[in-house]
Amino acid sequence: MPHLQVAASEDAFIELFETVRDSFHPSTSGSEDLGPFSVSWNVGIELEDGTVDLKSDGTVQIDELDVVYDPLDLTFGLDFPEICLGGWCIVWLPFVGCVVRLPRVCLFSADPDIQIPIDLGGLVESEISGAFRIVPRYDIDPGRTPAMTDLDAEDAGVPNKWNLYLDVVWIDLDLVDIADTVANIIDQAIENAIDTFLFFLPGWVRDLFKAVLDPLVDVIRAALDLGDDIDEWLSDLLNTSIGLFDTALTFVIDWFTSDRPLFGFEDPFPLLGYDGALIPVKIPIEHLSVTVNDDEMILACDIGS
Repeated sequence: MPHLQVAASEDAFIELFETVRDSFHPSTSGSEDLGPFSVSWNVGIELEDGTVDLKSDGTVQIDELDVVYDPLDLTFGLDFPEICLGGWCIVWLPFVGCVVRLPRVCLFSADPDIQIPIDLGGLVESEISGAFRIVPRYDIDPGRTPAMTDLDAEDAGVPNKWNLYLDVVWIDLDLVDIADTVANIIDQAIENAIDTFLFFLPGWVRDLFKAVLDPLVDVIRAALDLGDDIDEWLSDLLNTSIGLFDTALTFVIDWFTSDRPLFGFEDPFPLLGYDGALIPVKIPIEHLSVTVNDDEMILACDIGS
């Protein structure tokens, strides 16, 4: 029989989970060359809501944990073959040649030629569900040196700890929704990128270039391979080309299984602190185990000598 048992109700466990959930704020950025275009991204990820249920089989069931992507900034880069207009001779003299030419303007000389920033923060939603076991782990603080005693480590704020982590039994992430406004946002971003790219030209000249390129919006949509179903295109881009959802799932698994414990306490466990000349009273904890039923989480341990 263990020397000591402590139980936490399901409500208390949910509060522990919510504290760890609400401290989840990873971010990621990167870029990918996708042939006709490139894409770079800056993404922040948060977790919200979700239901937690302790099960009689010893697991914790988490359902519909919302994954919020904010910010979700994408920047598309497009590189087109160079196109030049103008430069035609309008005054030509015999034996002299051309003496007056129209101005010559070349487009698409840079790489990338056009950059299209798109802010999709809060417009893409996914959910995580899964089952987990609670496992205790003895973590040695990396700041503790071999020469330190337990009291030295406590005074320096680097004591060893028993920590409780979630261990994945199964986990799944589903794309729930891409807002209906995404298609309009992408189309408008393309229009804005064109106007920004041609900012130095009068409006009638910009219209001329758009007309010559039949029109430029369609050219860009074709370069992006942007079909009629923008939701499907964006889902494939985020999931396959960028791997955003796999990245989010990896962040969540690492956060709960290794980065942030649900609960932890020092070992040896402090019963009494300093009292004048008296040193703290601490007891070593051994053989910590965790069990779960429908109603509570139970910690059991032995007290070492």
